[in-house]
Amino acid sequence: MKGKERKVEVADELNLIKTNEVLPITVPTPFAVGPVNCFVIRGEALTLVDTGPRTPEAKEALVTQLQNYNLTLEDIDQVVLTHHHPDHIGFVGMLMEQGKRVLGHWKNDRWLQMSDSFLKEHETFMTSIYREAGVSEQYYNHVQDTRGYLAFTDRAKCDVHLAEGDEIPGCPGWFVMETPGHAQSHISLLHEQSRTLIAGDHLIKKISSNPLLEPPYIKGTERPKPLLQQRHSYQKTLDAHLSYVYTGHGEPILNPDELIKERFLKQEERSDKVASFLKNEQLTAFQVCQKLFPGIYKKQVGLTMSETIGHLDYLESENMVNKMKSEEKMLYTYRT
Repeated sequence: MKGKERKVEVADELNLIKTNEVLPITVPTPFAVGPVNCFVIRGEALTLVDTGPRTPEAKEALVTQLQNYNLTLEDIDQVVLTHHHPDHIGFVGMLMEQGKRVLGHWKNDRWLQMSDSFLKEHETFMTSIYREAGVSEQYYNHVQDTRGYLAFTDRAKCDVHLAEGDEIPGCPGWFVMETPGHAQSHISLLHEQSRTLIAGDHLIKKISSNPLLEPPYIKGTERPKPLLQQRHSYQKTLDAHLSYVYTGHGEPILNPDELIKERFLKQEERSDKVASFLKNEQLTAFQVCQKLFPGIYKKQVGLTMSETIGHLDYLESENMVNKMKSEEKMLYTYRT
């Protein structure tokens, strides 16, 4: 009987893996990050994970690659969003109008709805961050970039909100792992039995995802600290002992534990570098940014400032820096 029972178990496992087959799709984007990866899960519901940006080129690539799998957009039952960035959600509005169900973290909502009040709130938040960080006013126009960035998606909404530990409806064996850091709305999809993760931009093989500043979701509360969140998400992913990771950009990852440990080390090395700047002088976050990213900060103020403030948050959490307010600016010094 035991042998027969084992044969049944193996058959069940094979059926589950077949039912949850993951089909990769890569579409172009107009962004510096390059092409984005979307995925189809052949579950009980045919599920598209992320959509690419709203451009004619991306739509053509999405339709063509679905056809290569003998599928069409009409066959898709539902869409799961890993996070709210336009290269991942561009066609949500179009698919929603076709009757597809949209699933994602509740923190996607304000980005999908794109209300004028939220966009103004975001711009006010980033301006206050820049002012406190001592950013030169010539770079303040960057705070308007978000509106242009969001032009690559449609207004939409999530029909179903997903949270930590939820099983994805229609995808047996796939569970939600909340992985904030790169985005507050970020989730990854974990298939526990095969130790496989669809990671969106949480974990990418050749580049480290920027931990990006966002306004708090509840007005009047402390802003999120994305680099600290990212480190927590890395640790949670490390604890899952994964064997295979599908990523939002580039190749899959076959050695995720090794890569995560490398990311931890690189972050700590960069934080040590920031600490070394503060040992001899008192600096604003923008002055630290200029030292940390001398070649690129002028062209990528938003990304480099988010990263810099993230490292200062980390050093503060480790009691390695002091900070004090001087007029509108926050000044940092090394704690001896």
